[in-house]
Amino acid sequence: MNTNKKLSTVRRLVLCAAFSALVIVLTFTNLGFITFSPVVSITILQIPVILAATVGGLPEGIFVGFIMGLMSLIKAAMHPGTVLDPLFVNPLNSILPRMLLGLVAWGIWRLLNFIPKMPGTVAAAITGFTATFAHTLMVYGCIFIFDGARMGDALRTLNLDGMGYLGVVGLGLPSELSEALASTIVCAAVYTGLFIANNRKSKLSKVEENQ
Repeated sequence: MNTNKKLSTVRRLVLCAAFSALVIVLTFTNLGFITFSPVVSITILQIPVILAATVGGLPEGIFVGFIMGLMSLIKAAMHPGTVLDPLFVNPLNSILPRMLLGLVAWGIWRLLNFIPKMPGTVAAAITGFTATFAHTLMVYGCIFIFDGARMGDALRTLNLDGMGYLGVVGLGLPSELSEALASTIVCAAVYTGLFIANNRKSKLSKVEENQ
């Protein structure tokens, strides 16, 4: 294995560790969850997953997504914040859609990079917004598919009996848009910061080579 490949592997491991640690910290400090009501809760935990997929790659996105799902499961089991949280004890509702988030974010990022002259910052912003919204759709989709009966019971306690998948998505639209907007801003900002840092590093390397 050559030196460049070793450095690339180390970089990817560091990215995985850093973003996974961020997810864990945001979970256990409750900074990653903002609860407004028994049914409305905003999370920013999807942002490290999206960044891992765009800055790192598909394996990084899926792995950090797994960590996010695992943390969601643990939090739901230990300290449920809303009436829907107990549903996330099921790994098909908590872990599966978060791993799919890594896949979706990576796929959107790759597709956008096929567009000629697409600015990286714009691509990162679009990826952040669309992947976050897709994350919400996948989470609710998994709950209705794998735990439809329990979802119905939870909705009855909120006087929302009979509300289906589209109704639940529509009800949470304000929080979903807030999550997507937060992801848009952070993903664009992080990409811009990394782009500037890489440019400075390249310039320093050229100066050192000329000395």
